[in-house]
Amino acid sequence: MAARSNSGEPFAWTEKDFHDGASPVRQQLAVALRRLCRHLAIKSSDGGTVFTRPTQAQAAKYLHVSESSLTRYLTGQYVPPEKAAALIFDTACRDAGGEQGLGITRKQLLELRALAEQERCANCARHRDDARAARRQLEASLEERKRLVKEAEDQSAELRALRRRYSALRRETLRIRRDTEAGPRDRRPEAVTATPLPVPQQNRDRQRSTKDASAAQRIRRRAEELAGGGQPDLVLALLRHTVEACTSQEMALLVALLRSRGQDELAGNFVHIYARDRSDRDVLRAALVLHEQDVVADAEALLRAAAARA
Repeated sequence: MAARSNSGEPFAWTEKDFHDGASPVRQQLAVALRRLCRHLAIKSSDGGTVFTRPTQAQAAKYLHVSESSLTRYLTGQYVPPEKAAALIFDTACRDAGGEQGLGITRKQLLELRALAEQERCANCARHRDDARAARRQLEASLEERKRLVKEAEDQSAELRALRRRYSALRRETLRIRRDTEAGPRDRRPEAVTATPLPVPQQNRDRQRSTKDASAAQRIRRRAEELAGGGQPDLVLALLRHTVEACTSQEMALLVALLRSRGQDELAGNFVHIYARDRSDRDVLRAALVLHEQDVVADAEALLRAAAARA
């Protein structure tokens, strides 16, 4: 029976670099398996030739493993099953005529394989811990996303509520403006004249005075309705619009009416807004009318607020 070797560098396939993730124990196991593979003597299919330097493909077929699996065993990437490791040893031992020249015993090889297997299990445990940590992090991220979505939905609902509130305020303002404009067109802030200080009219027009009182009554009733209904924003909108549109006579009448009805907070707010938003001449006229109506405290408060503004 003729012995023959393949061309090329003998057993070059057992000299590959170790896998990047191969630990020292896996590398020791890979080295032992490489040495065993160098003792393989493979017979040809006809039995006439023995290949003492087989290729990796021939060795893999001879050992009943795939070529890629053999590569992973010899580079330390994978730990072979105990059955595969025992088969490699037994085959090499038979081809070498005994285990004396193999450099390792069957027991030592299997113990080394078991040690590498334990190390792999430890790595798997670390990977499991990492996987659990990643899963917890993912769950926390999902909870955070859920919270943010809920927060966005709440903010969207709040925005819709604010838009509805704004629309209601706008409608209320337009309604108040229509009610105010229903009276005489000359009910506007007094025109600026050359007179240094306002002079009270001794003989006021009775019809105009009646209309001023009627307008003040309407505004007072509406303010009380809104205040009683727990709508402070609408009350403030009504007072601001009234300040813009009313005369000094209407202002004084409204303050007096609110005081008489016990609506002191509304009266105080109205005086403050009037002093803040109207001209000094309008403030002086309103203070004079308040004084005529014997609402002296509010007249003084109006003048003090206007002075503080300046």
